[in-house]
Amino acid sequence: MMRQLTDKIKKVFLYLSLLFFLSTISNLHILYSLKEFFNIEEIKIKNIDYEKEFIHILGKNIFKIKKTDIEKILIKFPNIEKFRVNKIYPDKLSISLFETKLLAKIVKNNNLYIIGSNGNMFLGEGSYDLPLIEGTQSIDKINLILKNIYSNNINLELINKLIFYESDRWDIIFKDKTTLRLPNLQFSKVMKKAKILIEREEFKSKIIDLRIKNKVIVSNE
Repeated sequence: MMRQLTDKIKKVFLYLSLLFFLSTISNLHILYSLKEFFNIEEIKIKNIDYEKEFIHILGKNIFKIKKTDIEKILIKFPNIEKFRVNKIYPDKLSISLFETKLLAKIVKNNNLYIIGSNGNMFLGEGSYDLPLIEGTQSIDKINLILKNIYSNNINLELINKLIFYESDRWDIIFKDKTTLRLPNLQFSKVMKKAKILIEREEFKSKIIDLRIKNKVIVSNE
């Protein structure tokens, strides 16, 4: 009697073990299927010129894609100012790339470079109707003057060139031949005044000298 009970217990244990094994295999299969279900199958990019840069993301789990993964791809594109990624579950990405606004151009080592509103300098292709930077290749100095022009609503399209001098000051030469001479210290404080002056008809095609504090000197040459 005791032997029969022992045999029954062994059989029950065997059945339970087999059931557990089979259920585990099934669960693993389900988990694997779910993992495959969320692998990226399609990437939609509105800027088709950049499509090939994202091919290696295909097949990756959509939950594991982070903002930093996109930033690492775009680091070699200084003309991109910002981007937006939408995850379309279960297996699609929609990526929008926004190029920077072109503000100025500069010749460096016989190559044409563009300065964007994102503060980056990058190689240009073709011709651009943008203000030409002369006298410096310091991106910090260039960004400072452009920021002041932009923030004071001075139309960059009206500017022919910006000339930097070793005394740490700028001249702004407009397409209508008006020249604006800025002081070497705290020139940002005179930009509002400069905007008013360059918009006045009597100062067109003249030299407006703001280098002396609290003075405006206007001349024809």
